[in-house]
Amino acid sequence: MDTRLITLKLFLDELGLAPDISTVQDRKQFQKAVFLGQMADIDLGYRYGWYLMGPYSSSLTRDYYELDEALSVDNDLSTYSLNPATKAALAKIKPLFEVPKNVDLEKPEWLELLSSILFLKKVSKLKAKEIKQRIKEEKANLVAYIDAANDALKKMKLT
Repeated sequence: MDTRLITLKLFLDELGLAPDISTVQDRKQFQKAVFLGQMADIDLGYRYGWYLMGPYSSSLTRDYYELDEALSVDNDLSTYSLNPATKAALAKIKPLFEVPKNVDLEKPEWLELLSSILFLKKVSKLKAKEIKQRIKEEKANLVAYIDAANDALKKMKLT
C-alpha cells in the first residue's frame, strides 16, 4: 500500500474514526476530519475549497476511494505508526470529535460546522459576523450551534 494511504489510515485510526466511505455522511466525516487535522498543523498535503458541505478536497476524495480499495486487499498495517509529534497533535484535537451534550447534531454535521467555521475564518478571512451570516444562509440547520462550535475551537486553540 502507498505510504500516503497508510498515513491517511493511521491518521483516522488515531482519531478513532473508521475509514468507511459507504455513505455521504461517512465521506463528509472523512473530509472534515482530515481538514481539522490539517488545521492543527498536520499537513497531509490536501488542499481544500468551499463546497456545499463546507471544506472539500477532491484529491482527498480520490485518495479515500483508493484507500478503500487497498484496504479490501490488505488491511494489516500493524508494522506502521505515526510519528510521536503527529500523534500528540491529533490527541490534542481529538476532543473536537465528540459532539457536546448541548448540541443536537450527529458527528458529521458537528464536524461540518467546526471545519466550516475554520475554513471561513482562516482561508476565506471572514470576520465572525460574516461567518455567522454565511452559515445562516448556507447551513441553516447548523447556525444554532455556532457558539458551541466557536467555544470548542477556542478551547483547542484553533481559532
